Amino acid sequence: MASKDAETVIASYEAVNRRDIASAMEALHEDAEWHESGALPEPDVQIGRDAIGRFLEDFLAQWESFHQEIVDTVVEGERVAVFIHLTAVGRGSSAEVDARYAHVWQMRDGLAARVDAYYDRDEALAAIAP
Repeated sequence: MASKDAETVIASYEAVNRRDIASAMEALHEDAEWHESGALPEPDVQIGRDAIGRFLEDFLAQWESFHQEIVDTVVEGERVAVFIHLTAVGRGSSAEVDARYAHVWQMRDGLAARVDAYYDRDEALAAIAP
């Protein structure tokens, strides 16, 4: 089960890298929640596959190039922590981004029920601890 969950999550990132939002959304339950990091000034919450898809489409529209490399994946029960290295170039601004962050996916029946974003590896690992 755990390796299947990780495969589902990784496939979603691969789809986002291709800008294939419809395929990326296949990893989520219809009522899934996406929680941005509390470290951001205005953390955002998206509820439902449609809202998350629109959020990702709007986000990706800001980037001329965008690539998330999965550096590490840790599975604990039905939680999958994904550690990501992002490289991107802003559309119009040509600003280059080189960032590292993590997402913790709470799986239910093989699909994500909730995704939480973290900018600190230790916080992400604590979120999946039994």
